[in-house]
Amino acid sequence: MTAVIDIHCHLGQYADGSMSADGAQLCALFREAGITHGAACSIEACYGGIDAGNASTLAEVAKHDMLSALVVAHPHHLEASRRWVSQARSNPKIVGVKIHPVLGNFDILGGAIHRLMEEVIAPSGLPVLSHVGNESPNVPIDKYLAFAAKFPGTRFIAAHLGVGVLGLSDAAADAWTKNPQPNVWFDMGTLRAFCMGSVERLLAAVGPDRICFGTDSPLYRPTAFTHLLQTLAIPEETREKIAWRNLLKVIPALAGRSGVPA
Repeated sequence: MTAVIDIHCHLGQYADGSMSADGAQLCALFREAGITHGAACSIEACYGGIDAGNASTLAEVAKHDMLSALVVAHPHHLEASRRWVSQARSNPKIVGVKIHPVLGNFDILGGAIHRLMEEVIAPSGLPVLSHVGNESPNVPIDKYLAFAAKFPGTRFIAAHLGVGVLGLSDAAADAWTKNPQPNVWFDMGTLRAFCMGSVERLLAAVGPDRICFGTDSPLYRPTAFTHLLQTLAIPEETREKIAWRNLLKVIPALAGRSGVPA
């Protein structure tokens, strides 16, 4: 593969120290796995500590050419979110926005996140990566597709193959069949990716241009995900699309950065 870009990775301290990382530790995991660039966000900020978490993330990615940043926005911290998203105008390290309805305790179809999108995120032009999963009524894939339909000018990524680690692995494929959205992509950062046929079934539903590489590292070791991608029974052209080409359609600002083809 020419390059491998991880769109779903984290910096900061998780509940388990072995699942935490600063910039140097995350880059070491990437090199071990053959990942050439990553767009990271703060674990702490996903819970609502967006000032401390985003500040720490930007400080860490500034030290490493192979890292870019997603700033975390939260609908219950509207003005703070506005400040962080606005920094993308002057800080080229910021390439997108992360939202986490489960850890942040908000509903993806609620009024608060709708206001945040209308007033802050959509006008910025930045793409949005969101946790999506079967484990919570806050943001299952059918709700996320309905949410994305309200903002057709914004590019969205549904994390965890759109299903998380629980429930039916076919949920994303079924939801897409009922309500496909041209501004939505998926990342493969979930244990579900290792269930035989999970990635292939989603590929069959959404096509080869809609899945991006992601690992959720350091919560998971990224080497397993690169090995999975290398061994999936898919055409080489599709493998390259998942590894990096599809993501450049979502985040064209990544092109030409360290480890990313121009």
